[in-house]
Amino acid sequence: MQNNVAKEYSEALFILACEEKKEKEYLDELKLTESLISENPEYMLLLSSPNVKTEEKLSVLENTFSNHLSESVMSFLLLLCEKGRITDLKLCVDDYERLYNEKCKILVARVTSSVELTEGEKEKIRIMLQKKRGVMVELICKVDKSILGGVIIETEDTVIDGSLKTKLRNVKEVMKA
Repeated sequence: MQNNVAKEYSEALFILACEEKKEKEYLDELKLTESLISENPEYMLLLSSPNVKTEEKLSVLENTFSNHLSESVMSFLLLLCEKGRITDLKLCVDDYERLYNEKCKILVARVTSSVELTEGEKEKIRIMLQKKRGVMVELICKVDKSILGGVIIETEDTVIDGSLKTKLRNVKEVMKA
């Protein structure tokens, strides 16, 4: 249910952003705001506390962000807070980003490797995915030593697991059989 509510809020803001031709600007503002709030969990506790009056919460939000955000994004945050949905901010930002990526034909790929990838390696992965999918590709890279070697590439609908850990597991399965 909360997912649907967050989706409705983010879709409404995205429609407004499209009308104003500020999709990227709003995305940047949302991501920055969500990042700042998530880095300060006490702030989220204050904004979501039933013991704090709504007027005080709105005032805190305005004092913190009004000089740094567009009027529309500020109104969006205030609405979330007023409706008791500020804890859904991350879901809203994620969904807004999904809508933005769909509109701009951007594929987000999460790449996991056992060591930090060089810029050349990242570029090869990006080009390979762009050729396969015919869209722009944004990589989010992370290191996970537990995969031992190789890479795992995840998109919204596909997983390419070229990790050494999986290959070893597959060999083990064959040997068991």
